[in-house]
Amino acid sequence: MSHHKIQAENLSFSYADKNNAIDNISFLITHGQSVGVIGANGAGKSTLLMLLLGVLMPSTGKAIIGDVKVEKNTLPIIRSHIGMVFQNPEHQLFMPKVYDDIAFGPRNLNLSEDEVEKRVNEALFKVGILHLKDRSSYKLSWGEKRCAAIASVLSMSPDILLMDEPTDALDGKARRRIIELLKTFSHTKIIASHDLDMIFELCERTIVILDGQIKADGNTKDILSNISLLNECGLEIPLSMQNCKNCGLNKNMN
Repeated sequence: MSHHKIQAENLSFSYADKNNAIDNISFLITHGQSVGVIGANGAGKSTLLMLLLGVLMPSTGKAIIGDVKVEKNTLPIIRSHIGMVFQNPEHQLFMPKVYDDIAFGPRNLNLSEDEVEKRVNEALFKVGILHLKDRSSYKLSWGEKRCAAIASVLSMSPDILLMDEPTDALDGKARRRIIELLKTFSHTKIIASHDLDMIFELCERTIVILDGQIKADGNTKDILSNISLLNECGLEIPLSMQNCKNCGLNKNMN
């Protein structure tokens, strides 16, 4: 797999009860880029990520990871390079203990138990919940489950990281820990989120989705300071950009 690039070519997908959840989307994300995907609820952000991972298959068009087209027979290759944190952490936690949830992926790589333990402890330490490794996953708070889900992906050492609302339900300290952690991930990543302050801090490029289509794709600062664009897409200027002299914005924006 070369350069960990991500490409969508005329990608479309329809659910049974919703036509054109993703409607003819095309883009290229190159190695090392950090890209935000933003849009109102129902815009198609989560659907797009699941198409890139191969959880869903497109109605038309294609997704390509590196040089490999995403299709059923290539999923083992695709998923050996991509890690995804789903919006609902309970979709990734199913083992009796947190340790076993984090160890599940590395064990499936047939690693030694010593290497598995090393990866589990490192991942849990990075997200700040090493002390919870012997707890039952279902007894964790929502924020703790979020951190455990992120750790389960990090333990696989992915080349490409897809994240769906990674800061959802986190308190301020946990949110900051995740943001600082993502800053250290130098490979390609796509972050879909309503947390536009996080997007502003982490992503040099942002794609805006409206009704399943790309409404804008460009420099994050330019996108997030475009008041008319954000209003049209049901979004607001990030708090960190309000009253920002360099951005030319102020609290009394209309």
